[in-house]
Amino acid sequence: MTHTAILAKLEVAEQAGPLLPGLPAASYFSADLLDQPDEFDVPYHQRKRYNREFGFCLFTAECICSLAALCKGKKVLEAGSGSGWLADQLAQQGIAITAADWTDYRQARDKNRGYPMRSVFRLDHHGDAVALLPGSFDMVLLVWPNLDTSFGEQVAHAMRSGQVMILEGEEKGGNTATEKFFDVLSADFERLDAETQALNEHHRTFPGLHDRWQVLRKK
Repeated sequence: MTHTAILAKLEVAEQAGPLLPGLPAASYFSADLLDQPDEFDVPYHQRKRYNREFGFCLFTAECICSLAALCKGKKVLEAGSGSGWLADQLAQQGIAITAADWTDYRQARDKNRGYPMRSVFRLDHHGDAVALLPGSFDMVLLVWPNLDTSFGEQVAHAMRSGQVMILEGEEKGGNTATEKFFDVLSADFERLDAETQALNEHHRTFPGLHDRWQVLRKK
């Protein structure tokens, strides 16, 4: 498909509205588009635009409801919250959540670091989220910890026994965190299968990505 054809199809696709998080799962394309090269280009370009604003995770409406049910009555820290979009959505559903990130996307910053997000939905703590742990939090939400940085490991080490981590991203060997991070999860955490399955039931991924949810309790 030529570049001109891709742009034309992208324009048609976005006339119905930009790709946004929080839509029903049925609204998102399927990863099986990888088997149809001519249909892959448009969602790939949509993915690039979405990444700039919201990161890599497609948050479906059903998944947000499952997260809210899982976090109900709990005190939650979102470590590395980015624009705080997800934290804001959960707060609107009555979840006691603190959004923490060392980058304040409202301020000018190095364009080579982080995403060029234009909107900040929630930022309760501007600084290192690890400094807030273990604290009095029941759960730690960690979405796509950056590849090849120690942040995920630091979060995992700082958590206390009994605290629950809700992790979203690719698994070991993928584009999330470090191999050491996943070694820490294997050694120090146990997966909660029912909760993990509930979050993944209506999860959707971008073509070319292999992210999923995991719910783990520190031993």
